[in-house]
Amino acid sequence: MRASRLADSLGIWGIVLGCIAWRVQWQSRDRRELIKGSYHRGELPATLMDLALKSIEEHGTEKLSLRALAREAGVSPTAPYRHFSSKQCLLAAIATQGFHTLRERRQANVDWQLPVEERTVAMALSYVDFAIKNPTAYRLMFGSVLGDFSEFQMLEQAVTAAYEDVDKLLTEIIEHPSLDADSAQLGGVVWSFLHGLSSLIINDVLVGQVDSKPKRAVSALRADYEAALRLMFDRLFTVQPD
Repeated sequence: MRASRLADSLGIWGIVLGCIAWRVQWQSRDRRELIKGSYHRGELPATLMDLALKSIEEHGTEKLSLRALAREAGVSPTAPYRHFSSKQCLLAAIATQGFHTLRERRQANVDWQLPVEERTVAMALSYVDFAIKNPTAYRLMFGSVLGDFSEFQMLEQAVTAAYEDVDKLLTEIIEHPSLDADSAQLGGVVWSFLHGLSSLIINDVLVGQVDSKPKRAVSALRADYEAALRLMFDRLFTVQPD
């Protein structure tokens, strides 16, 4: 996911302000270095987020450094701290933007006029598509690096907003006569399926293995994950009640 392409639509400054560590006075030397930079001041948060995603993809989160990002961006070592008070805040901003994007793409791809079965498949496809196109952001959003999301208010709000449409759909699904489950239980089952499928696709599982049934199973998912989703949800809607 390229942060700079999303900055305008997502209100990137709203994300930044949730983590920002403002300083009352700027040092004159830092001012001059900022002016010499190859970006406009308002673009620095998006630039840092872009560079962070690239760094994480190549080296992982452990080696991510705000000072290293500052060097790559061509700004003073203290410039990133005006927008992100810590590395964790930067990661939280990336994850926040990811949840906003996930929600927007689902809303764009799901036609609420269609039958619930088709809307369920469309919602699932938007989830897996997002994971495939944004694997680094996806791993950050659903991994353990950030820990307790409640430490970041903007992130927690983004997660809640991203789940609202899903919960609405789940409420419709459980009204189907073949199902006997509440929305929380069904949400956990559906999410675990989507997350597992997405993880198998983006994490290069069994790539180095000799040809085997497990490897062929993963290859089949990569080749046509929509068929796998339809297989899952067709069965979901055709289960006969006891």
